[in-house]
Amino acid sequence: MNELDSTWQQLLESAIQNAEVSGRTDIVEYLRLKASNDLLRTTAANWLLDSFIEAAFEAARTQPALKIERDEPYEFARGSGRMDGSRLIISFGVRCLEVRAGWPRKPSSGILRGNSLAAADIIHFGLPRQSRSLALVRSETTPHWIDEEKNAVDLAFIARHVAFLVEG
Repeated sequence: MNELDSTWQQLLESAIQNAEVSGRTDIVEYLRLKASNDLLRTTAANWLLDSFIEAAFEAARTQPALKIERDEPYEFARGSGRMDGSRLIISFGVRCLEVRAGWPRKPSSGILRGNSLAAADIIHFGLPRQSRSLALVRSETTPHWIDEEKNAVDLAFIARHVAFLVEG
């Protein structure tokens, strides 16, 4: 958890306590939902980026020239909105794969479409047809990432993107 997330969590907990003291159960419920959703978003974004890192480390066993960088906090555009989150850059020579995940954290940042909790982009520089836009969506059990064609994002999906970077 970065410093921004830690500070945000402390402020949210303080706001919940103040609302409880004031007897504002409606605000307490909303803030608890917000805290719960933020935990889901953070966990899912970390899983996505960590899974790409793991796949890149696996690929680096045979391709030691692979480089991995992570930026936190990171802001990126999604439609007309601004997402706050993290970015991962995996490079192999002149080839580059960027993975970014986040969500709008301020009212002025916009909204996410399709009732999604968070957004992510997988960008293959110079190969836009290989790039994907992802959404974190709820299901009956746990939230999961899907691409724009509603395909589930799993470890095999991630490994294919890293393999494409390395093998072309």
